[in-house]
Amino acid sequence: MKKRLLYGAIAVLAIFIGIFIWADNELNEVLGKSTDVIAISSIVKPSKIIQIKNVNILSEDCSHFIKNQDVIIENGKIIRLGKNQLIDRTSAIIDGTNKYLIPGLIDSHAHLKESKNDLFLYLANGVTYVREMAGRPIALDWRKEIQKNGMGPRMFIASPPIYSESGLTGYYYGWTRQSINYSTKNEAQKEIKRIKEQGYDAIKMYGFVSPEMFKTTIEVAKASHIPVIGHIPLVNLETFYQSGQKEIAHIEEITVKTIEEFGKSISKNPQEYLRFLKTRSEQIAKKLKENNINVTSTVWLCESFLNQRFNLKAKLKEVELKYANPKIIEGTPLYKLGWLPGKNGYEYDGKDELEAKKLSLLYWKTYTEAIHIMTKALVDNRVIIMAGTDANVATVVPGFSLHDELESLSKSGMTNSQALYSATVAPSSWMKSNTGKIKIGYASDLVLLAKNPLENIKNTKTIEYVFFDKYSIDKIQIKTILKAIEDANNEIRNIKIDEYLN
Repeated sequence: MKKRLLYGAIAVLAIFIGIFIWADNELNEVLGKSTDVIAISSIVKPSKIIQIKNVNILSEDCSHFIKNQDVIIENGKIIRLGKNQLIDRTSAIIDGTNKYLIPGLIDSHAHLKESKNDLFLYLANGVTYVREMAGRPIALDWRKEIQKNGMGPRMFIASPPIYSESGLTGYYYGWTRQSINYSTKNEAQKEIKRIKEQGYDAIKMYGFVSPEMFKTTIEVAKASHIPVIGHIPLVNLETFYQSGQKEIAHIEEITVKTIEEFGKSISKNPQEYLRFLKTRSEQIAKKLKENNINVTSTVWLCESFLNQRFNLKAKLKEVELKYANPKIIEGTPLYKLGWLPGKNGYEYDGKDELEAKKLSLLYWKTYTEAIHIMTKALVDNRVIIMAGTDANVATVVPGFSLHDELESLSKSGMTNSQALYSATVAPSSWMKSNTGKIKIGYASDLVLLAKNPLENIKNTKTIEYVFFDKYSIDKIQIKTILKAIEDANNEIRNIKIDEYLN
């Protein structure tokens, strides 16, 4: 009998260990690390000196283009600007006649996970700087590599997300979501010290943190001289304004707080809620401006929720799906974080009754309109908005998505000048970086466009060249990089995506 019990216990333990190993492998697989990294160094070569001749350059405030300028780049820095600069015959010369030079774009809300080819997707789309908003040690390693060889976008890296759970729940979130958990001041001090020592640039606040641990995090972080950014935790807006957190990771975060304040179903009372929001959004925007709190946008993603839920196949056809990491879009059976039908957590499951489906449809339509109202209020009240995408969340393709975001911001009330500012000057100033402007002494993070983005924001896609560090890539090399990433993705793809391609 004892032997049977022992064998039974061993069998149960073996099954448990087997399930744990499978689950752990699944959680690691969906981070995208297993995809082969393309050999970008065989495509891109450095140039010591680059001269861009007779080009229209974007003014420092993004309001207009200065015509017929020469830009001289040496060893990754802008060293001269102006008309009729002397030509160094040893340099690479690029004719900028009738073209438009803008600073390299910045995505202020990205998730690289462990998908290294995403770094090159950003470069191919003129995104020369990213803020990684849920960092991992591997991202810190990539940044060190880039600082040595220049082969990738600059990176600002926030810590893994902060949770205030303890015990088994804390362990579970730490395992499944790579989060950092603490529930006492002592633990907070230890974890924040470790975050800073590891080299993270900021602490990523998450939305489920208790009021007590939020206050503690702000206090400890301030003493440690490291900023707290990210979500609005479990506090009301009045408490948040005075907290000391100087950035909100999504316009959506503020909008959700107004839904909570409204206190009724917005799907059953849509017009009443929107009237409430038009007044409340102005009040909120004034408070954010008064307290110098920046907001990162992610508007396009919020606009996508409606179609992801009710017309997912059509939505997938709108994005450059073939370049997204296959393991990320295919997801895992453990939870729906993939992008494809049956894998996507936003997708309507068809189980609701007709009336419930109608209410859900109305909810997401009202939600989208609310995002636009809130964005317009922030713009009108001159709250600093930084363009961000939440890249690698479902349907948000790294690099490509920032151009989508700029279009969404333009449609939501920003001028094209303001949209460009939100993806260049604003985040660069926030990060205290010498990027984001075409200015002597600044880094050579630049994008040469065939068409004027101030006339049409879609023209940010008309890329002729991207400049970063000592490198430049032209549109032919960009096609080569994208083809290499597509081929690497196809090698590891388990689910065919032909029916979702443009």
